[in-house]
Amino acid sequence: MITKKDKWSWFKKFGYAFRGIYVSLKEESSLVVHFVIGTIVMVLGIILNSEMSYTDWCIVVLLVAIIISMELLNTAIENIIDVVMFEYNVNAKKIKDISAAATLVLTIASVVIGLVIFIPKIIDVFQTW
Repeated sequence: MITKKDKWSWFKKFGYAFRGIYVSLKEESSLVVHFVIGTIVMVLGIILNSEMSYTDWCIVVLLVAIIISMELLNTAIENIIDVVMFEYNVNAKKIKDISAAATLVLTIASVVIGLVIFIPKIIDVFQTW
């Protein structure tokens, strides 16, 4: 049975998560870039809505969410390293670089998949004009 206290703890958990997004957006310019590009992609999908299948939408939304989530993880990893390491450390730099590389790989893959989804739809729209 869910008690009143348990019910409110869920709201607190969501509050912590939204605060994490807010703090990350304030501190990480690359996360802001991903949010802006994600928004642009969603708007493009809305503009091309008649051309977009449910599968296309699922892929686009999932890719945007994965990229933003990876950027949040990258930010968390970088902050953990900064808290633990008080001075420059080669291994700490490697960890940060590898974490950033994971974000880059996902971003490149998402761009390629996005182009595969959107380019034929954009071509179709221009051909019907």
